Amino acid sequence: MEEPKKLSVSKNALYNTVGSIFYCFCQWIISALIVVHLSPSEISASSRSMLQIAISITNIFYSISNYNMRTYQISDTNDEYSSGDYIGMRFVTATVSVVLCAIYVIVLGYSAKNIACVIAYMFYKLSETFGDVLHGIDQKKHRMDYVGISFVIRGIVSVAIFTVALVIFGDVFIAIVAMAIATLAVVVIYDVPRTSRLDTIKPVFHKRTITTLLIVCLPTVISTACFTAITSVPRQILEAMHKDALGYYGTIATPLVVVQVMATSIFNPTLTQLAEFYNDGNYKELIKQMLKDFVIVCVIAAVACLCVAFFGEFAIGLVFGRDYVSYTRLMYGIVACTSLYVVSWLTKSVLIIMRKLKICMVASLITLPISILLSKPFIELFYMDGVSYSIIVAYVIHIAICLVAIFKTLKSKENKNGV
Repeated sequence: MEEPKKLSVSKNALYNTVGSIFYCFCQWIISALIVVHLSPSEISASSRSMLQIAISITNIFYSISNYNMRTYQISDTNDEYSSGDYIGMRFVTATVSVVLCAIYVIVLGYSAKNIACVIAYMFYKLSETFGDVLHGIDQKKHRMDYVGISFVIRGIVSVAIFTVALVIFGDVFIAIVAMAIATLAVVVIYDVPRTSRLDTIKPVFHKRTITTLLIVCLPTVISTACFTAITSVPRQILEAMHKDALGYYGTIATPLVVVQVMATSIFNPTLTQLAEFYNDGNYKELIKQMLKDFVIVCVIAAVACLCVAFFGEFAIGLVFGRDYVSYTRLMYGIVACTSLYVVSWLTKSVLIIMRKLKICMVASLITLPISILLSKPFIELFYMDGVSYSIIVAYVIHIAICLVAIFKTLKSKENKNGV
């Protein structure tokens, strides 16, 4: 096995950020533009509806296929499990997710056409599932140029194939099938050969190993589900209390998704370094890197707020129309939510690196009810800003719990090692 040159953290962050943002942009183009403007006019609305149903349902089961293993995988610097073990487990979780997804849509009584679209889109999501486990190997070996290039290729291929299939056949199901086949082909043709240069990627199916990994990582899956709900549940409460209000809030929040993707993409490569610091007992460098990451989050948030202050109303009016301009002020609270989300994600990831998975789960289980309980009174007091405020309080508490656990763990390690 060759030992290729390692890239620096900054280069890995650059490749990962550009690739991730480009891929997200391509997904947005497909769901928000192509299916609307290129579907035959008589079926445009139904095509858009089918695609949105497929996206919403498969997001649930993608979390099962992915099993939130990436941070655990890249922080396994002592190779407790082989790359083949992680890939073998991914085959198991992918198969389970597809079966559960099929059962779910059949039980709910969707039409045959919708069921077909959902299953086809689930296979498209499997390109992300298998790409992710290969990217974990790339990241562990400090070669995230493979990751960034893969995202760009898959983004271009997905848009091109979906568009061509939709124009030729006028059927969103055929377009999804074509896109699924094409993106899975990219993983096989591009990702597999490159990752195989870094490590052996033959799947290993040891029942005991897979069972152990499933049990060990279950707290992170629960944690991630609750962590995501901290943001989504208050929005649902807003919709229940004020009809159509979520349309404005969600629309204003859309541009800031880019900030979130950019921030998590920048910091994702540093997790490998944090894992190495922790496992090598270099705790001072770990704290220094965490502080550096937090400062960068603050800088990104400050720049985002300045952009809102100087260009917010103009940009919102240009993109969404004059009806949305008066809601531009919501962006300040949403910037705070986004920034705290990134800090929470970072501290949660460090706990996973430390193998404090149960604490990670407990932190999310404690803060989710806080977010839910605060939502209604905050929305009554502050209207749409109440959604942001309830999320902010929840994330602040989440960060506090995680930081206390992190520093207690480090203190215990230092005392044990006599540092």
